[in-house]
Amino acid sequence: MKVVKANHLFDGINERKEDVFIGFENDKIQYVDSNKPSKEKGAEVIVEGKNIVVPPAFIDSHSHIGLQRSAEYSGQYEENEQMDSVNPLTNALHSIYMDDPAFKESVEHGVLYSTALPGSSNVIGGKVVLIRNYALDIEEAFICDIGIKASLGFHPRSMTNWSGKRPSTRMRVVSMLRENFIKAKKIKNLLDSGKKNNR
Repeated sequence: MKVVKANHLFDGINERKEDVFIGFENDKIQYVDSNKPSKEKGAEVIVEGKNIVVPPAFIDSHSHIGLQRSAEYSGQYEENEQMDSVNPLTNALHSIYMDDPAFKESVEHGVLYSTALPGSSNVIGGKVVLIRNYALDIEEAFICDIGIKASLGFHPRSMTNWSGKRPSTRMRVVSMLRENFIKAKKIKNLLDSGKKNNR
């Protein structure tokens, strides 16, 4: 069991504990106590020092991290696709740059995971993914698909100067969303009946 001595342990609810030993094996916490676990139990202290803070593993539930990279010119941002307003097959993972300084900053503040979404300037922005902020590349970062990003209101109707079909009113935003739900339902029925394959 590997052990970390935390000078300050935050549990993510309302408690702050001082000088606590945290033991873990693989990815599971096995021990939390103010007493140091004995070496007879196979305990090995791997981190001990001054001002070591252990926060909970926060999850950012709505993020453009890696897509809208910290300190970069806005023209380099990739959270919004400008070629069309409806992009159901676009995947946020494919535009994430893991060298975004925001990843290091987030991990240092206890945010270890992020839900990375395409932006709000499209009616359907694309696939949303849950990622590890501490990973080296997108293959290691990827955990799972979360869903599809859709937007209503001002954002998708404010980009009429971009390419493709762009709504200028909220009622058109809703109608475009409805059209694509109907289309998706028809495709699902064809797939379920075997009249169409997913290749």
